Amino acid sequence: MSNSPIPHSPFVQIDFSSLNKAADVLSITEHAFLGHVIVRGSPSNKDLLNHCQNVLGLALPLENNTFVSNGDFTVLWYGPDEWLIIGAKGESASLVAKLRAGLGEVFSSVQDISGGNTVLEFAGTRARDLLQKGCPLDLHASVFTTGQCAQSVVAKTSATLYQIDDAPVYRMVVRRSFSDYLGHWLLDAAAEYK
Repeated sequence: MSNSPIPHSPFVQIDFSSLNKAADVLSITEHAFLGHVIVRGSPSNKDLLNHCQNVLGLALPLENNTFVSNGDFTVLWYGPDEWLIIGAKGESASLVAKLRAGLGEVFSSVQDISGGNTVLEFAGTRARDLLQKGCPLDLHASVFTTGQCAQSVVAKTSATLYQIDDAPVYRMVVRRSFSDYLGHWLLDAAAEYK
């Protein structure tokens, strides 16, 4: 019998269902315990790009503030030589091992940062309005579109936003240490929407 503690979602104390909003108006859902892996290396190094593509089944995005996804992995451009890979729960150690195994002498870095992050999803006609209350990015449909991502802040909380469809539906990577503060801010900020 294991004495391991049962993991709790970073937003365990926040009840997003208390918003009492129709799903087409606003919903907030946490995708807890996903794998988060940072890869750093030169985007001009073909060995790095080819190996990552072979492991992930998709190419690292080379255009700034974009992301790609194939159902198994989402890869966000984090900087000229940095990417965040988001994958399934419990798979990050395996992913790190596979990425490191094929890189050999390639100047690169692969780090598992899963324990520090979580992902929130925002959907509905008021999702953009809610995020815009606390985020300095211009999220207008003509500026921030599906396939784009950006690191910024939401309610003074460091976050990475990415838009996964035109409905719009957004996802936000946030450090788990901000979850209680951010969760309460989101509930309060969303209270006006009908």
